[in-house]
Amino acid sequence: MKENRMYSVSRMERGFTIVEVAIAVMILAIILGYSVAMFPVQQELKQYRHAEAEMDEIIEQLVAFAQVNGRLPCPDTSTNNELPANTIDGLEDQLNDPFDGCEAYFGFLPARTLGIVGKYNAAGTLIDPWGQGYGYAVSDFDFGNGNPDLVTANGIRDEGISNVDPDLFICDGNDNAPAMDTDCTSVSGTEVLGTFGEVAAVIISPGKDFAATSNIQAENLDDLHDGTNDKVYIFSGRRDDYDDIVKWVPTNLLISRMIAAEQLP
Repeated sequence: MKENRMYSVSRMERGFTIVEVAIAVMILAIILGYSVAMFPVQQELKQYRHAEAEMDEIIEQLVAFAQVNGRLPCPDTSTNNELPANTIDGLEDQLNDPFDGCEAYFGFLPARTLGIVGKYNAAGTLIDPWGQGYGYAVSDFDFGNGNPDLVTANGIRDEGISNVDPDLFICDGNDNAPAMDTDCTSVSGTEVLGTFGEVAAVIISPGKDFAATSNIQAENLDDLHDGTNDKVYIFSGRRDDYDDIVKWVPTNLLISRMIAAEQLP
């Protein structure tokens, strides 16, 4: 028995064998390699979570603006409807008479007007985790008094809540998304997530690629790129041909919050 104990102590004193060390090194290499391989994926997921959270905050800030001002803000645009030409600076661009509406109804988020804390580029545009400005579109619908209802101070009050009918569309890109500038209902099998009256404004992050790599991504970027203003936007889960993030301000949320702030009825 004494000899066995001596043998065990002697073995422990000698330490690990070469085979045992090699196995340990191999296990560590596998763990390290997996961690390195997963880092870009984890980083990308973190970026998307950040963008999603920031866009949720943007919606809250847009609604808060309406609670104070009785309207939604205009986009930040470089449209030359009036001189001097506007520049992209993070501020909303209204027409000279604020009761006439906006310079354009699509462009970049007027984040400085909203007072949003975040990362801005040199031009003053709030940017997403990939360095691209958040797109913003607001409905220019007018029930009949000559002024766009959602961006004119007291416009909703003047028209009456039941007459406010924003004309932006959100199509379900997981179905057969439109292949051209059109509305969702004209494409068989395409679900409409938001249709007339339901979507007051849209916020877009073009995601990691910032490219119209598919028809459904082209729908989200055409307003910014060529001024199409077809008012159609696509929402989808991320996949090879779609990595945009699209969120919107539901009209019922906007109106209920404005009622709570005594801006309506």
